[in-house]
Amino acid sequence: MRPRKTPSTEFRRPVRAKALIPQLKREPNPQKMKMLLVGYITDRLEKASQSVLLVGGQAVETYTGGQFLTGDIDITTTDPKATEKILASLGFERIGMIWLSKDLGVAIQIVGLLPTGSLERTLTILAGPYNVRLIGVEDLIVDRLAHAKSWKSPGDMEKAKVLYANFKKQIDQNYLRETSKKRGVNDFLAQATRTETHLTS
Repeated sequence: MRPRKTPSTEFRRPVRAKALIPQLKREPNPQKMKMLLVGYITDRLEKASQSVLLVGGQAVETYTGGQFLTGDIDITTTDPKATEKILASLGFERIGMIWLSKDLGVAIQIVGLLPTGSLERTLTILAGPYNVRLIGVEDLIVDRLAHAKSWKSPGDMEKAKVLYANFKKQIDQNYLRETSKKRGVNDFLAQATRTETHLTS
């Protein structure tokens, strides 16, 4: 199962950063709008031989086709300063640890440096004229399990269960087990995989 495609208006690649915001505001689908935004940032960074990876709640939202919604966008990047410069050029303002666009009602947080998990397992999807790179589903499952264990968060356990159920046939089970063991969440992985059959019945 792949992330679901959603209908949207035609999107043209803007030449200047400020031309992007009006186009994004015309996009009726919030998930698609956020993907176009991340795609633009990715495009700008790749031209400078840098990278960005979508992680966290927005990655879950994208993998599940909007089944789990999130309030902000978490990314990792090879060049935080260059990424922050791009965000500023788009009118984002820094407030504490997040970058906020009042025009779009979108918050972005740079949560770390690349890599996050295995770069060989990342997923690249198309968002209009852009590519968006997501954390691999195995690493995302382990990340949600780590949140569930550390923060005693039932919501993150539920996300891990759904991700596992939806992508079970594509998941590298050995890698998933090894990574969960390294992160100290193999007990939570056992719970998530033991109950996944109830989610698909």
